[in-house]
Formats: sequence, structure tokens, C-alpha cells
Amino acid sequence: MSTSKKRVLVIGAGYAGATVAVRLAGRSRGRAEVTVVNPRPQFVNRLRLHHVAIGRAVPAPDLRRMLGAGVTLVEGHVTTLDPDAGRATVAGPDGVRTLAFDRVVVATGSTTAAAPVPGGELVHAVGDLESAHRLRTAFAALAAGTPVSVVGGGFTGLETVAELAESRPDVPVRLVTAGEVGGWFTPPAAEHVRRTLEDLGVEALGGTRVRAVAPDRLVLEDGAEVPSGLTVWCGGFAAPPLARDAGIAVDDRGAILTDAALRSLSHPAVLAVGDAGHTPAPDGARFSMSCQFAFPSAAHAADALVGDTVIGFDGAVDDRPLDLGFTARCVSLGRRHAVLQPTTTTDVARGRAVTGRAAVLAKRFQVRGTVAAIGLERRLPGAIRWPHADRPVQDAPTTAGSAP
Repeated sequence: MSTSKKRVLVIGAGYAGATVAVRLAGRSRGRAEVTVVNPRPQFVNRLRLHHVAIGRAVPAPDLRRMLGAGVTLVEGHVTTLDPDAGRATVAGPDGVRTLAFDRVVVATGSTTAAAPVPGGELVHAVGDLESAHRLRTAFAALAAGTPVSVVGGGFTGLETVAELAESRPDVPVRLVTAGEVGGWFTPPAAEHVRRTLEDLGVEALGGTRVRAVAPDRLVLEDGAEVPSGLTVWCGGFAAPPLARDAGIAVDDRGAILTDAALRSLSHPAVLAVGDAGHTPAPDGARFSMSCQFAFPSAAHAADALVGDTVIGFDGAVDDRPLDLGFTARCVSLGRRHAVLQPTTTTDVARGRAVTGRAAVLAKRFQVRGTVAAIGLERRLPGAIRWPHADRPVQDAPTTAGSAP
């Protein structure tokens, strides 16, 4: 067994990156030298980016304090990654430097995918902090009566359109989505979503796509035009280009293709966690992009690396698959409304949804609990646990559900 420390580089310090770093540092008992590269020294609570967009104060905890003394934080962007040579080039406030590693965990998360229509460069987004800040400035500057459109009816779109409408009743807000409004939820919960949006003054256009974006309007797939002085695109997520540029095998969204143990199919020394990885679930479908996947995937990767570290990265690595089952989704609809929807382990809505104050409190707990969970993992490495998936019946695989 090798006694030298093994160098593990974690790229990104969101939910997944911060979790894998603190769990690995704690559980490896000094055998791993853990370095995290992140663009800023503050933690970004992605679940609250739509709050940033409307000007609400959102805490930004200090990452060095969150990660603790066992993890080295390097502020900057990884500009080039060479997984074969074990090197990464980082550009930051102190200049450009090269970091060597034995293993690298890619935890770069995802951002809103570019709008694939003419005029897509005109839209705003809430998929990352910089986009949320730009939207905040543009939204605050709108004159009363200027129509606003949110494109995309997934969880991000629903939360964003509700926040915009609630915070500025002086501007008309519209939701445009290709599917049924609230279609992911069970029928009673979907009706609650639609009714809540209506009460907030949101005009919901379901079953239609946007064909083009102009500075003052949207062109729909049937040729109809609707006024829009500000358009927010929530049509899906994509991973940053780092992995693709490094020659690592990725899917059409730029997420790293991995095996069930989170290892890159093309570069086994690379692990991908959270939205940065395309990992097959037990039923063969991809795990849904969410914090419900981010935390368990990070914890599983850290545990795999602990076993890897103990044997000096020389023998057979821990290749146990991630066994994760989903439990519920909680979606806020402004400050006073939310829906807590139970799911199957494959993330399909089921059963009776919770609404009202209980759902609002559950959402607040979720939002605040993400930061608390990382702190707990730092103090008690190995504390994060997760429900297991139901194993599919042979010759009768279940169908996984996902939401944008």
C-alpha cells in the first residue's frame, strides 16, 4: 500500500463538488490531498437563483469556511484539462497556474442551454449566478406594463415565472411551454399549479413552442406573435464545454458519459458528479438532473475514491454502482405557495401532493438544508445517506420520468 498522499482535484464547488470534497477529505484520513477549483470564493445556492433574479437578498457563504481546513480552495476557472497527463490549467485572480492530479472529479454543474431559435441571443436565463444578476438588472429596469415571457414549463420555469409575477404585479407575465402546464405532476397537483399561476396573474400557454425571439415579441410555432419586452429562457440545461474540450466522452448536452460507478467511459481516472455527469440509473435511464442526484452522487464518488486512495490508486477500484431512489419534488410558486409531490424511485409523480403552508415550509427546509448538509458532512464525514432504488423486474423494466 502506498503511503504517499494522492492528489484529487475537484472542479466546481456547488452541491456536488463541495460535498465530494469534504466527505473525501474527512474519510480518507489524510491519504488524499483534496483541492477544489471554483470561479468564486462564495458558495452559490442554485435553488435560489430565481430569488436573485427578482432582487431578494440571498446568503453567499464563504467557501473556505464551508470546506474546512482539510480542503484547499483555488479561486479561478479551469481553462484546459488534460486527463491523460493529470494536469489542469487554472486562470484566477493570481494569474495562471498548473495543478497536477491523480484523480479528477468534474462537478461543474450545468447552465441554461442556449436558446436554439433565431434571436436566441436576446433571451435572459437563471441557470447560473451571472445570468441571474443580468436578469435582475433588466427586470428591475422594466417600465410598468412591459410584457415578460418565460419559456419552459419545467421546475425552473415554474419557479421563475411565479417569482417574477409575484414581485412585479405591474407587468404582465406569460409562461410558454411545449408541454402541458404542470404536466409532470399528478392531475390534482397540476391543477393546483395552474390555478396558482392564474391567481398570480400569469397567462399560461401550454402545448406551443417558440419559433423565434425578437426584442419586443415571440413568434410561436403556428406563426402567431405575442408581445414580450423581456424573455427568460428556461428550456433545458447543458453542461459547460470543459469536458468536451478535454476529449472526454460526453452526451449531446456536454455531460460526461459515465458507468454506474460514476467513472468516465473514456477516461477511468475521471469521475463526474451532479449535472456534469450522465450516469445510468438502475433501470437504464439517466438520473434526473437535480440536487437529489447531486448529493448522493458526490457522496458515492467520495466513498469510491476513499477505497481507491487506501490502495494507492494502483489496484482494482471500487466499482459499486450508485444505487439511488428518488422520493419527492418540492416546487415553490412564489413566497406563499408550493407543491410537495411524492415520486416513485424513478422520479415519476405519484400519490397525493402536499400544498399550502406545509409545502412552503418543506421548500424552505430544502433550500436552507442544502448548505447545512455540506456543513454536517464536513463535521461528520459519511453522514449523508440516501434511499435506494427499486430494482427493475426482469423483462419488465420500469420507465423513468424526468423533468426539465
